[in-house]
This record gives sequence, structure tokens and C-alpha cells, in this order.
Amino acid sequence: MYVGLAGMRRKIPHETWEQIKTGYAAGVCLREIARKMNVPEGTVLAHAKREGWTQQIEAAKHATASTQSNAITPTPMQSIAAVMQERGERYCNRIAGLSERVVGHIEAMCPDEILTRSAQFEKIDTIARRTFGLNDVTSNQGA
Repeated sequence: MYVGLAGMRRKIPHETWEQIKTGYAAGVCLREIARKMNVPEGTVLAHAKREGWTQQIEAAKHATASTQSNAITPTPMQSIAAVMQERGERYCNRIAGLSERVVGHIEAMCPDEILTRSAQFEKIDTIARRTFGLNDVTSNQGA
């Protein structure tokens, strides 16, 4: 239970805890899961610790390592893909905002300095786009 925005205690359903645990087992940070599911971070962290999720997940990994391949099931893989897509979208929005804020400053620079600085920015952007799979976006989806 936790106290919601209206000051009333709210019981978190078992299904929600299972979804949170699945995301955590897939490698998503508990704090990020809590934010996405609108559950207080402290509530999620305390529940995970109290239930021993980290130990359970490690034990399950060791138990299945000898009998299964290293394949990831579709549901956790979809969770990871959704988190990476969201991070990519946040990155694009942040870069767009940054571009808007600095365009005037860049226009005031001499051409040689613009070229020197743009190469640095392009390296950072290339790494982020590769990380978030943004180079794979088709032209009608926008990036």
C-alpha cells in the first residue's frame, strides 16, 4: 500500500507487482519501472527488497542456465525494446530542444569554428542514435 496523490491509501494489485518484477528481471531499473507505472520509487524498492527479487532472479538464472539456451522470452524483450524506444524518443526531444536553444549562438560563430564544433556534436549524436536504434527508423516515422 501507498498513499496516492489524493492522500488515500492505494493497494497495488498483484498483477502490477508481477509486471514490475518481470520488467526488473528483464534488466530494467526498478526506479524507471516505478516512474513508468506511477508507483512511488520507495514503495517498489522496499517491496523488491522485502520479497527478495534480486536473489530469486539470480537463482532462476542459475537454475535455467544449464538447461536452456541464452534466449530471452518475447515479453521481457518487448519490455526492453519499449524502454529503449522511450529513451530514444526522449533523446530526440532533448537534442531538438538543444538545437533550438543554440542555433543563434552557432550562427554568430565563424565558419571554421562551426565546422570544428559540429564534428564533435555529430560524433555524440551518432553514438546515441546507434544506441537507441534511431538509424533504423523509416522515413515516414520521423526521428
